[in-house]
Amino acid sequence: MTEQNLIVKQDFLAPAIGVKDALQAYQDKKEFIEGVLREGVDFGVVPGSTKPALLKPGAEKMSSFFGLRPSFSDITVIEDWTGEQHGGEQFFYYRQKCSLYRAGEIIGTADGSCNSWEKKYRYRQSDRMCPICGKTAIIKGKIEYGGGWICFGKKGGCGEKFTDQDERITKQETGQVKNLDIAEQVNTILKMAQKRALVAAILIATGASDYFTQDIEDYVPGEFVEGKVTEIQDKTPANHDEKQDAAKSEPIKGPAQILQTLVARGLAENIPAASTIVNSLGLVGKQDELVIRQAQIYRGWRDTGLSSPEAFAKTLGGMIPD
Repeated sequence: MTEQNLIVKQDFLAPAIGVKDALQAYQDKKEFIEGVLREGVDFGVVPGSTKPALLKPGAEKMSSFFGLRPSFSDITVIEDWTGEQHGGEQFFYYRQKCSLYRAGEIIGTADGSCNSWEKKYRYRQSDRMCPICGKTAIIKGKIEYGGGWICFGKKGGCGEKFTDQDERITKQETGQVKNLDIAEQVNTILKMAQKRALVAAILIATGASDYFTQDIEDYVPGEFVEGKVTEIQDKTPANHDEKQDAAKSEPIKGPAQILQTLVARGLAENIPAASTIVNSLGLVGKQDELVIRQAQIYRGWRDTGLSSPEAFAKTLGGMIPD
């Protein structure tokens, strides 16, 4: 009987802390999350998810609060600078492990990966560029004003006019094109892998999954949404392709038109993405010029390789990319 009791005691997993201390730790964490972390900076709402997503700034604050020191190590690294191993296209892949230490002991670990063939890195938005001034300000001129192409002054262009058949304009590739400068984003891709690993490790180590999910903006198509989204009906006409350039030079009226204009100017991929930008930057009901200017700043940050929440945070903070 004594031997059986001994076996039971050996198999019993005793709690690391008492119930009173556990309750206090839970309350401290709750107060920290609700009192210190900021929506739109440290975490954000993602449509389709029942929980907000923890972002990198929030993960770093959680790390400091719990006295955790993150350390990163390579799991897998693929750097094909010439594209020889991937059909002539450069390819970069990083899988990073984040280990969280406190007082020299590992508290939690998690992996995260990122690669250059993810849509946000593999492609970029290409607009027509003026062969005179080099600005991406080319629009289609109105028929009543002679048609042709115009380097639109209100978009920062030089005002030069070109004929409808000018091959310097018509032969330019537009829309979503392959990013030929992907090598410039290698460090960004590595940092993204580390960020994903950090967020996952923090959620595991701190038990914060009650409050947050992984930053799923990194893993699913579409734009990230900070806060709530006001859905605006897409009223894009069936012959939208024919009216895109004309829309660029016309005054913008009402919410539907501003969304269409953001798409036409290459500042958003589609109407829902444009709606995300307008709502996330608090631009609903604002003047058209302000909406476009803020959207341009946001797109500029995105083009540097930042994620949507990071780009929103910098735009809202009044920062402008170089």
